[in-house]
Amino acid sequence: MLELKSYLQAQLPDMIALLTELVNTESYTEDKAGVDAVGRLIAARLEALGACVTVDRQASAGDHVIGIFNPGGGSPISLYLHMDTVYPPGVLRERPVRIVEDRFYGPGANDMKASHVIALYAAQALRATGLWPAREMRLVFTSDEETGSHTSRRLIEDTARDAALAMVMEPALPDGGLKSSRKGTGLFKVVARGKAAHAGAAHALGINAIQEIAYQVLKLQSLTDYERGVTFSVGAIRGGGVTNVVPDYAEIEVDTRVSKTEDGEWVREVLFNLAPALPGSTLEVSGELNRPPMEYNTQRLAVFERVREIGRRIGLDLTHGPSGGGSDASFTAALGVPTLDGFGAVGDGAHALHEHVLLSSLPERAALCAAVLAAW
Repeated sequence: MLELKSYLQAQLPDMIALLTELVNTESYTEDKAGVDAVGRLIAARLEALGACVTVDRQASAGDHVIGIFNPGGGSPISLYLHMDTVYPPGVLRERPVRIVEDRFYGPGANDMKASHVIALYAAQALRATGLWPAREMRLVFTSDEETGSHTSRRLIEDTARDAALAMVMEPALPDGGLKSSRKGTGLFKVVARGKAAHAGAAHALGINAIQEIAYQVLKLQSLTDYERGVTFSVGAIRGGGVTNVVPDYAEIEVDTRVSKTEDGEWVREVLFNLAPALPGSTLEVSGELNRPPMEYNTQRLAVFERVREIGRRIGLDLTHGPSGGGSDASFTAALGVPTLDGFGAVGDGAHALHEHVLLSSLPERAALCAAVLAAW
């Protein structure tokens, strides 16, 4: 299978050109037009490679794009990618694409537009080298992973249920390792209601909702337990109005992460059983655990060992490890489907100012994906 690597090394200039085009097409999750523009680029590439392409149209979110090769072939493998990024339109003007030696910088490059390049060129390499498999191959490009996959979850699950393997194309770990476990994620809102009063003439009659929500912030943050793998992060806080009125409203948004399924239930119980600290104030809690954890288990280890053996055939010695972020791997793993994450590019800085990919990893990871598709 070394011919895969050789072929893809020669394609690196074209891979860089495609990555540049994709990154220059901004696709913030909430910008349907931008996500759909990326979807059209992807669909055209898939069709050129001979895929049967369907578009799952959405009213407000971006449309999902599905490319299927060898429809009806046995032992299907599904690859999962998302087209949306966390960067609002205009960020590219402030942080344009730049290449410094082996590093390609740009918003969304690592998470996960480099993965689009990797998946598309893996298919191209299989055709070019005569290693095209008979199995069905599904490339699923979704539009709303960064905000919880609310419109794409059913599509992900439907295309995974009969799969022999779910390859989730999120970025690799910074050292190139695959991701063998993922934390479950949840987002909750806590609203505190108090009693408005004049901050001077009737201060004693008021119940300060901001004070109430401050108690809840401290309580929730104190429940973070790194050894247990449970975190609470209050990421947004709003409340009050003019300064001469005791505020009667305040709210927080809480990001939660868990390593084990049972801890997800505990987190939910904690949040929905919060008690007010101030007499007369009330609390309202809403939200959900959006993604279950992808726990490390014997099935995951078996999948990794098989992928590792395939990787050795193209000169890679792969490792694996946990990731604290959430991904669509949680949905496929929860179905019992053999799942492994982190097949994307090697790089760093997802969602950050220094987001980049190592260009040398593009042909290497595409060769890995192609080899797995051919040999699984």
